Amino acid sequence: MTDDAISKLIIGLPKYAKVDVTQVALAIADAKESIKGYQIRDGSIDRAVRLYACHLLFIRILKHKERFQTVKADDGTYAKFDKAMDDDAWAEFKALLKEQGYSQYGIKFL
Repeated sequence: MTDDAISKLIIGLPKYAKVDVTQVALAIADAKESIKGYQIRDGSIDRAVRLYACHLLFIRILKHKERFQTVKADDGTYAKFDKAMDDDAWAEFKALLKEQGYSQYGIKFL
């Protein structure tokens, strides 16, 4: 899969739809470098790149955005944590690594 195809998949996700394509391309390039440290089977490499790029975008951009929602109720207005802004890509990336035979101690951090 090409970088452009991976970028389109990422930008097609609602959480990443407003992220600048330049930032997505940079995250994809960085993700490709990062996953070289793992021995991921060929059939899973594109998925690993996509998930790790999404994780990088979350760390670099999305986690700094507003993560609370304002909710109106009969007796006032409240703020609650927006679970939609969790880093789901990181959890999915870790699951992919587990499928590849890595334990939690085999995961490499930035």
